[in-house]
Amino acid sequence: MKRNRVMYENVRVEMARNNLTILDIAQRVGMNRETLSRKLSGRSPLNLNEAFDIQRECFPNEDVRVLFKECTGQKLML
Repeated sequence: MKRNRVMYENVRVEMARNNLTILDIAQRVGMNRETLSRKLSGRSPLNLNEAFDIQRECFPNEDVRVLFKECTGQKLML
């Protein structure tokens, strides 16, 4: 069974808080859903401009540095 990897846990937390799906975010930033999924799971690189686009369009009240802090296996505090 294939497990989904979570690279940016804080993004996932904010997605749940705001009831947003990967498709919702992808549409807001003009990206393919599968491409965004690969980027958020760490299977493809997420560039700085993409991180800022996601933050600006979906989570404007959150600090981009906190949103995209890489998950190290430890609990992240918001």
